[in-house]
Amino acid sequence: MTMKDFRLYRFFLTLFCCLCCTVPVSADTGNQKSILLLSPNMLNSPYLYDFYSAFKAKLNAERAEPVIIYEENLDLSRFPLSSDQTNLDTWLKTKYKDIKIDAVVVVGQTVLNYLLTHQQLMWLDTPILFTLASDSEIRKMSLPVNVTGRTLKAGFFDVVQMAKALLPNTQHIAIIGNTAEHDVYRNDLPDEIARLSVDIDIIDLRGKSLPELELAVKQLPKNTAIYFTALTVDDKLRKVVNEFALEKIVRQSNAPILADNPNYIGFGPMAAISFDAGIQGRDTADLLNQILIGKKISSLPISKSTFIPLLDWRELNRWGVSKNNYPADSEVRFYVPTAWELYRWQIGLIFSVITVLLTLVGALLLERKRRNAAVAESRHRLAQIAFMNRKITATVYSEAIAHELIHPLAAILSNTEAAQLFLNQCPPQIAMVQEILVNIRRDDLRAGDLIKSMRGLLTKSESTESLVNVNEVVQKVLNFLAGEAKIRQVQLIESLAPVTLIVIADAIQLQQVMVNLILNALDAIDEADGARRCISIFTAVHEINNVLVSVADTGVGFDENIERVFDSFFTTKEKGMGLGLAITEAIVQAHGGRIWAENCPDGGVVHFSLPLSINGFR
Repeated sequence: MTMKDFRLYRFFLTLFCCLCCTVPVSADTGNQKSILLLSPNMLNSPYLYDFYSAFKAKLNAERAEPVIIYEENLDLSRFPLSSDQTNLDTWLKTKYKDIKIDAVVVVGQTVLNYLLTHQQLMWLDTPILFTLASDSEIRKMSLPVNVTGRTLKAGFFDVVQMAKALLPNTQHIAIIGNTAEHDVYRNDLPDEIARLSVDIDIIDLRGKSLPELELAVKQLPKNTAIYFTALTVDDKLRKVVNEFALEKIVRQSNAPILADNPNYIGFGPMAAISFDAGIQGRDTADLLNQILIGKKISSLPISKSTFIPLLDWRELNRWGVSKNNYPADSEVRFYVPTAWELYRWQIGLIFSVITVLLTLVGALLLERKRRNAAVAESRHRLAQIAFMNRKITATVYSEAIAHELIHPLAAILSNTEAAQLFLNQCPPQIAMVQEILVNIRRDDLRAGDLIKSMRGLLTKSESTESLVNVNEVVQKVLNFLAGEAKIRQVQLIESLAPVTLIVIADAIQLQQVMVNLILNALDAIDEADGARRCISIFTAVHEINNVLVSVADTGVGFDENIERVFDSFFTTKEKGMGLGLAITEAIVQAHGGRIWAENCPDGGVVHFSLPLSINGFR
């Protein structure tokens, strides 16, 4: 086959396919259905667009082939129907003469009335389904058997009732919109105005120009509500953009606005009568599908739809409408929920946690108060027990105290007698007397120190903490017990830190700790009865922030019960009470320190540590 032959073959094949596939427009394609949708206005208006979208989606949802929809917009808001519509009838009849229409869907009662008037010229036996039509207007018509549909049961009466429900003091209703001949949706409005004017004052502002309306809504009497219908032409029949007019009126109005178009909500009206466009579209599609599958239209009764009040929460607050006045089953838009409504359980949880925490804090504060009281009571009891321990201790070394006092008192007496002799000489030996007085003063101070130390140990007082030099306390106790050690033939050896060790403590109780440890060491040495009899006292800085005091002796040391030496009433002495070391431990622990005992090759040693004060050591 040559290239020329191939081209001719392709041309005839293409022509044959085109002829075979071409079908006349009027041919019946089996299950394919066609409907004509007559709308009074453009389907791209917000409400009609939502209606049509839901209607179309539902209509073709369960069909094998989509329904062909022919749409005709009569634009009645701008071009009202006159008595003579032969040109429109002729045009529609000519346009669809070769198209089989299975059903006609009519939007609104005005288009339905027109269609029924001229039906003989167009679709005489075709089923007609109307929707979004006024219930009161449909009831006035004499409908043929091939007509059914859905009505909207709402009107001016419902607007008035809604206004009175929201604002019980409403006395006037101002109506803004087109005149009756240009209002294709509210044919029964004049009759309702005449009927309701007996019960409420009606201010009819329909047909006025926009400047006149702006001035009028500024001067409305008190307790007035505005009913805004639709404003597309003014008194001079000039075209008006409805949304623009509503915006101007809202800006100037001194009264709340109500409407019967739900699309106005959000642009100023406080409330509106609402028929959900999606529900209306789907229900209309369901009814049409029954007609298209062959169900007799006479068996399909006319259904009614009731409205729901649609409210703008912002406008309700603006005009002071109580929530109790909201109509039943109303839908509130633009509502701003409170923080409690948005985060109820979170806020409840937070408050619960805060309550629990406050309770715990209160319990802790109460526990702290009780603990402080218990600590104070414990310190008081410890001071009493320590005082009793000091009295018992004093009886042990009273003989040594007496022995120590005898020497300075005897020296004072002999020095006094010598001074008298030197004064009786002629001439008196004044220089010798002065030297003797110095000796008397020295011996008196020594006796006074011994008595003060004894009084401090035997005086009952509460614990008072202050800055205490540990080395000074050790030296005072060693001086105090020097006589007792001499009687027992024990050597006291001190090895104190070269720095000043400052702690916060009760000086008397700290002295008692040292006295108890040294007396315990003296008893241990007596039990050992060894040749080497000495007690060594050491002070040093321990672990940077503590001061360490150690008392080591050459006594018997500690046996296997070393862990129990600080227990109350535990003792290895025949005449011991087991309280000395227990009280010592209690005092050390009360000052934030710790105490422990160890064995060493030639005896035993007891260590205790106390925290250094914030001044540290110098």
